[in-house]
Amino acid sequence: MIDIENAKIEFENYVSLFNPNDAKIKLKIEHIKRVSELSKEIAKSLNLNEEQIRLAEVIGLFHDIGRFKQIEKYNTFRDRDSENHALLAIQVLFEENLIEKFKIEEKYYKIINKAVINHNKDKIEPNLSEEEMLFAKIIRDADKLDIYYVLDNYDFKDVFWYSNYDCKRIGKYMMSKFINDHKIDFAEIKSSADQIAAFFSFVYDMNFEFSKKYIIDKKYLEKYTEKVTRIFTSEEVKKQTQQLYEISIKVLKGE
Repeated sequence: MIDIENAKIEFENYVSLFNPNDAKIKLKIEHIKRVSELSKEIAKSLNLNEEQIRLAEVIGLFHDIGRFKQIEKYNTFRDRDSENHALLAIQVLFEENLIEKFKIEEKYYKIINKAVINHNKDKIEPNLSEEEMLFAKIIRDADKLDIYYVLDNYDFKDVFWYSNYDCKRIGKYMMSKFINDHKIDFAEIKSSADQIAAFFSFVYDMNFEFSKKYIIDKKYLEKYTEKVTRIFTSEEVKKQTQQLYEISIKVLKGE
């Protein structure tokens, strides 16, 4: 049995240990809570049972719990400049035994571990059990859905790794990777403009119809496109962004 209300209390207890006035801490707390709720909604859309729904919800609380130590130690969300935040989450949960405070049965530990460790990977690792794969897909979708929310509702400087909005163009390599390979390696991002394509590429990694419909219904890509074309100065970047938007909408609609 998963006591989701106790889990929420313990989450609040943990994050209270970090600076509440830090904008990055605040952003991440809000993000985690929304992802937890989205995970619950995705699980419901799949007609999972109540315990499975609570498990999806609690994985949402856990997926970015390593971010707080990352911010405290490195003051960045960039894993390549610090540490892999998923591995930090596993350290906090299982090596430092924070998970014991959440009073979750040990039979769920491996599912939680696999979901958290895979939520930010380029691809989900092979050879997971059917149940492990299911919850890994749920948290990946929920996380990306809220990243679109953050892109549309927060300042780009809090989300983008680079803050030069005078870039001349999205790199040819990035455009090619998006159009032809349908994925982008975040480690290959070289500029703020490259990041535009990277965030659009999430549409290729949506696992459930709920998630695709959610993006369309919330008009996340329209809002993202409008914001990019307003903030970036290059006409070429604006043109490329419109192209990425049109492709992305077709992907979501299965056209």
